[in-house]
Amino acid sequence: MNSVLAAIALSVLGAFQDSATIFVETKDGQSAKAQVLSLSGSKAKLKVYALVGEITMTRDLEDFVPESAFMIEVRATDPKTFEQHFALAKRAAELDLLPQAAHQVRSAAKVVGTGPEGEKKAKELRSWAAGELERFVKEAVAAGDLEHAQHCLGLLTTRLPEERTEEQLAALTASVDELRGKETDKKKAARAEKLSKDQAAALEKSFEPIRSKSAKGDKELGKAISQSKDTAASAKSCENAVAAYKDAFEQAQELSKKLSEDESAQQELAAIVEHVSSSAIRAAMHAANVLTLQSDYKSATDWVNRILKFDPDNEEAKEMLKTIQQASAAGADRDDYRYGGWRRGRGRR
Repeated sequence: MNSVLAAIALSVLGAFQDSATIFVETKDGQSAKAQVLSLSGSKAKLKVYALVGEITMTRDLEDFVPESAFMIEVRATDPKTFEQHFALAKRAAELDLLPQAAHQVRSAAKVVGTGPEGEKKAKELRSWAAGELERFVKEAVAAGDLEHAQHCLGLLTTRLPEERTEEQLAALTASVDELRGKETDKKKAARAEKLSKDQAAALEKSFEPIRSKSAKGDKELGKAISQSKDTAASAKSCENAVAAYKDAFEQAQELSKKLSEDESAQQELAAIVEHVSSSAIRAAMHAANVLTLQSDYKSATDWVNRILKFDPDNEEAKEMLKTIQQASAAGADRDDYRYGGWRRGRGRR
């Protein structure tokens, strides 16, 4: 390699190793490694690196996907104060960036200070975060996005339950349950279209005891969510929910044996089994979360281990186990748990 090429290679390598650089992506699918030099309004001055050199250019934040636009704002701000982190949290929420908003709130919580003023700021953070999670739930329900609605409701009821009354949590839970019911009914109707009226009626009669147990589990899980502020009551309702789902599952097993040759019955049973299985895991995860917030790490771990015994590869449970271990570590900050792990709901795009 000649000296000119070597110099270029070293220059580019140095630029790519620069901790000040970030990867950005534009809305038209272009990506680049860049350094944020300044930000004026919506105009960002960037130093963009390429294999053949570097160039300084000005781009509008609107040119970038939300994640990149927000990262540019973070780098330009270089936040250190409570006000800066809080402002960026609000900006992330505007861009529908849940994990980024939580990260900035957690960072703001670390610099609130002490005394009455510090507590006032911490309370402001909790109130705002709960309000945004409630907004995310309502918007997801309106958009028919069950996964995201369920996820944000779970965060609100396990991380910030004290910010809402039991009645408010119950109303939000009911709205998510209604959406879930609509989706279930839609799938059920699609399956029923393939059957005669008599066949559908006969199957429904066979499934009624199972649906009754499943509905009991749903009711107990809803109660657990609305009672999140009362850890003991919430965990007890989770226990009741899991017991009801277990009964429903066992009844489904028996019916599956009797109707093993009935394809329509097997399809309907598969849908019921999927619901009771996933709902039982939701109940166990809810119990683990509310217990972790109350620092009852042993009980929280017991709940997670119940999931892992049933499903050793359950990623959510394994992640929750790590969270509990981190929360229980000496000197762990409660806000790290309160505002940590705010991933996107799986249905979100």
